[in-house]
Amino acid sequence: MEAEYFADMVGRVKNSGADIVLCQWGFDDEANHLLMQNNIPSVRWVGGVEIELLAIATGARIIPRFEEITEDKLGVAGSIEEVAFGTSGDKIILIKDCANSKAVTVMIRGGSRTICDEAKRCLHDAICVVRNMVKNRNVVGGGGATELACSIAVSKEADKIRGVE
Repeated sequence: MEAEYFADMVGRVKNSGADIVLCQWGFDDEANHLLMQNNIPSVRWVGGVEIELLAIATGARIIPRFEEITEDKLGVAGSIEEVAFGTSGDKIILIKDCANSKAVTVMIRGGSRTICDEAKRCLHDAICVVRNMVKNRNVVGGGGATELACSIAVSKEADKIRGVE
């Protein structure tokens, strides 16, 4: 009976036109096996926030039960691939070319936790600068910018005057 239930679920997925399944709470090994037999790759454990963001980006609807799967609830992505980084075997799934996505993912890696934390803080600071520039375009020069501008202006004026005075 369980095998029939899983076969029905996979049949509904296939009939809907889906070519990948992303699941928040995971599913049984039997279901995973049947999906693989039907050439439908799957991701078993996708976090709640991530699955909501993926639904928005791809234009999909989160489907709580397989009985509710229909073609109009499916999303679209240009490509989905699993990528391994480094020698540790860390893998991530990249979902690219989504019509409704304005987000990017930044993966920070380093030799130690301290280096990664520092890179994360620097990235956060840079993003905050961009956010502040979008909110308010008024700029106060820093990092010697004012002094450099004054030096250039004085140098140009000095070139116009003949002699030592």
